[in-house]
Amino acid sequence: MDLATPARLLVALVGCALAVLLNTGSAIGQPSTPSTPISTPPPGSAGTGDEVVQTQWGPLGPADRDFMNRVKQAGLWEKPAGDKGKAKRPDQPKIQEACKHLIEGHTLLDNVVNRAGVLLGHTLPTEATDEQKGWLAEMDAANGDEFDAVFANRLRAAHGKVYAYAAQIRAGTKNELIRILSTQAMITVFDHMKVLEETGRVDFAGLESPQPLAPPTAASGAPEPTGDNNDNADASANPTDGVIPTVPEGTKFTRTAEQGVFGENNGVFFGAIAVLALALVGMRMISRSKQKTRRKSRSY
Repeated sequence: MDLATPARLLVALVGCALAVLLNTGSAIGQPSTPSTPISTPPPGSAGTGDEVVQTQWGPLGPADRDFMNRVKQAGLWEKPAGDKGKAKRPDQPKIQEACKHLIEGHTLLDNVVNRAGVLLGHTLPTEATDEQKGWLAEMDAANGDEFDAVFANRLRAAHGKVYAYAAQIRAGTKNELIRILSTQAMITVFDHMKVLEETGRVDFAGLESPQPLAPPTAASGAPEPTGDNNDNADASANPTDGVIPTVPEGTKFTRTAEQGVFGENNGVFFGAIAVLALALVGMRMISRSKQKTRRKSRSY
């Protein structure tokens, strides 16, 4: 009996099975081709003032345009701040780590907001604001521990305001691209607040205190709430209460640690391992059977 043919057949079948599994795995998580082609509108066509412009990604209003501008300008001063920290405090590991996160985070955000600007026809600013330039000048003039305090507190206070604004935009925008941008902004800004706080130089007493939201509107016929509610109007402006950063499906941000090392491909990976293990066991059994056949032939 010639056992070479079954062995070759088994190897071929294993190869086909692995190819199918790996090809299936590579397709999982890949964004689907959009049903409509993506067009690029001319620059400056995104509207101005209070104008709401209809785009293929949804309506684009004044708050959406303002948010894009603020994200862009944040990178225009925070990346230089990171460069200053790296140059001025090379012997401070926590400052260095915060600088690394600032530079990398705003490089990513720049890529997202630049692409959003092109696809929406919105022209983004190219300079930081005068206030932001003033903060950079403060860092230029400071050294040692004074620099650490200016660096950590100016950046932490600015990030707190941007985080709240990003949450407000994420909760109410009607535009798909702005939802993606605001989601990534919240993820990045939260990371930056964390590493800035880990420097140990943030003065929390100097931060703006959060305000409670206004109580729910009383139902018709229900008794009116009593007490002093003069601050309710201002309190209702807090956009962060109960807002959890969510990640849009079909983007690269859906890949989280909860999905495992191989993301959504865990099942495919372990399936391929199982097929390979079965193949090795089968080949081993064929090899033993072949050796027994040879011994019998020699005994005759």
